[in-house]
Amino acid sequence: FKAFCHDNAHWLPAYCDFCAPRDRYHTANFRDWPAEATDLKDKKLEKERDFHAFVQYLLHCQLKAVHETAREMGVMLKGDIPIGICRDSVPAREDTRLFHFDGQAGAPPDAFARHGQNWGFPTYNWEEMAKDGYAWWRRRFAHTGLYFDAYRIDHVLGFFRIWEIPYGHIYGLLGRFRPALPLTPEEIKGFGFTQNPAALTRPLLTEERLEELSDAAGGW
Repeated sequence: FKAFCHDNAHWLPAYCDFCAPRDRYHTANFRDWPAEATDLKDKKLEKERDFHAFVQYLLHCQLKAVHETAREMGVMLKGDIPIGICRDSVPAREDTRLFHFDGQAGAPPDAFARHGQNWGFPTYNWEEMAKDGYAWWRRRFAHTGLYFDAYRIDHVLGFFRIWEIPYGHIYGLLGRFRPALPLTPEEIKGFGFTQNPAALTRPLLTEERLEELSDAAGGW
């Protein structure tokens, strides 16, 4: 157990510091926790941290045993890594600089969702992540590799661009791609567009206008 805590010191203490007050105050929204939520002198809180660390150790042992047994039987295990994180999570609290909390990940309108999709996840600050060689992602991949022979990255396109909706908005169609490679006025004209580019690139649909259209149509 001590070896496990030592080898996972880059994430385990922060995780336990999160879980203890989360359970005590019955909410994962750490912004609502009182100031004394992470008091290091609180002996009861310290025991709660140790409990969560030990649970993770047991989970580690179980997953390793399953993985080793599966390989002995010629079975490969495939894991899954989601592209987004929850706003009320350990990374959101500990690695704030790595995310854009003024935006929400989602998808533009398509045949499956005419209003687009809003997943609510903060988007990544790739410029900040690049400063240490994307260490946050490298650690995540390495840890997943302990228990799986292969893994899938859900919405892998999010590494290259993401549909970002301003925080506070509901509809996915109010977003934009981030990053987005711009076109020059000359390139736009070369594609046959002769109108003012600004009229084609600036969103004209607002939440207020959506509500007006909804009322006129008798509701969505």
